[in-house]
Amino acid sequence: MALNLIKKDKSHSVVSIKLDEQEFHNIFKEYYAALCSFAFQYMEDADMSADIVQDVFAKLWQIRDDFFYLHQVKAFLYTAVRNHALNELEHSKVAHEYEQKIIAKKADAFFRDAIVEEETFRILSEAIEKLPTQMRAIMQLALEGKKNTEIAERLNVSPETVHTLKKVAYKKLRAFLTDYYYCLLLFI
Repeated sequence: MALNLIKKDKSHSVVSIKLDEQEFHNIFKEYYAALCSFAFQYMEDADMSADIVQDVFAKLWQIRDDFFYLHQVKAFLYTAVRNHALNELEHSKVAHEYEQKIIAKKADAFFRDAIVEEETFRILSEAIEKLPTQMRAIMQLALEGKKNTEIAERLNVSPETVHTLKKVAYKKLRAFLTDYYYCLLLFI
C-alpha cells in the first residue's frame, strides 16, 4: 500500500505497509523533519540531531522486514530516536567527565612541575650565592646564556680564566647540590 493511501487513510489506527524502497523513501520524507525536531529537544544541536535521525533510518532499513504496520514503524522511529539521543547524551557526559579528569591531572602535573622547577632554581641560586664573587658572576652570566668570550669581555678577564673558574664552580655546585639530590627526587 503506498503512502498516498496511508495519508488518505489516517483515520484508521492500523494501516498495513510493505517497506520496499519506495515506501521507505516516502516514510523518510514524511517523518525526517519531525524526527530531527524531536531529537533536537534532547540534543540542542541540529547536526547531532540529524545524525541521530539518519542512524535510526539506516537501522530501520536494516530491519524493515520486521514491520507490517505503519504504527509499528512510527513507534520504532520515535523510540529509537529518543534512545539514541539519550545514549549520545550519556556518552557526551562520560566523555566530558573524562576530559575534566584529564584537565585536572594536567593541572596537578603542571603545578607539581612548577614546584620542582621553583625549588630547583631556589637551591641552585642558593648554591651560586655561596660561590666566591668572581665565580658567582661567571655562573650567573652563564645561566643567562652568555658565552665564555662574552663573560670574559664583561668581567675584564681572559676566556681561559672564565673556562677554568666555570669548571671549578661546576665542581663546587655539584658537591653542594648532591645534598639536595634526594630532596629534589621527592618532588619529581
